[in-house]
Amino acid sequence: MLLMTETNLDVFHAQLLTPQDAPAMDQLCAACGTPGGPDTAALLQTNAVLGDYAGTDTLQAAIAMLPMFGADGQGIVLAPPAFTAQYLPVRRFLAMALGLAKQRCASYHIWAALPLTPTPDGEELCAQYLASGLTLRAVVPLDSQQLLVFAAHTPVGRGSTVRRVHLQDPALSRLLERGGAVADFGWDKQGLVLSVRRME
Repeated sequence: MLLMTETNLDVFHAQLLTPQDAPAMDQLCAACGTPGGPDTAALLQTNAVLGDYAGTDTLQAAIAMLPMFGADGQGIVLAPPAFTAQYLPVRRFLAMALGLAKQRCASYHIWAALPLTPTPDGEELCAQYLASGLTLRAVVPLDSQQLLVFAAHTPVGRGSTVRRVHLQDPALSRLLERGGAVADFGWDKQGLVLSVRRME
């Protein structure tokens, strides 16, 4: 698992990307099958994309910190990251992005969105999000798939667990709708196990 092997990696050079990194960003997005295109350079001009070349000449990871405006204030949404299969320090990378978002809007909302993918890689990435300090707050439908919605600054009770469920369990979305949240997790023979607790 990445959570165990991450400590063995000593190459980590995450930094905010600039418009000069647009070709590398498009190359990474194409390799990962994530959206890129003509808006890449404009996005990089906003100083809102964290990237890591990890000591190589090729961009290995990137995540955008997108502005969010709503009726209850403003905030930041961490877009789903793009990273190569060889990139190991995912948790550290996500934690740095979360830290930058908190610096930029400490008193506002910070969210992160991630497609629900009930595969070993999808479960691993969900675990990385939780390990970085984010809390799973909702599972919402989006087109033909479901979206995991994480939040920062979420006080979660450390008392009795409401229920332990797997990521693909249909009960997960109902438990979250009823005031539950997930801040910690474990593993069993079937994969990732999420501990749903009441928010404080």
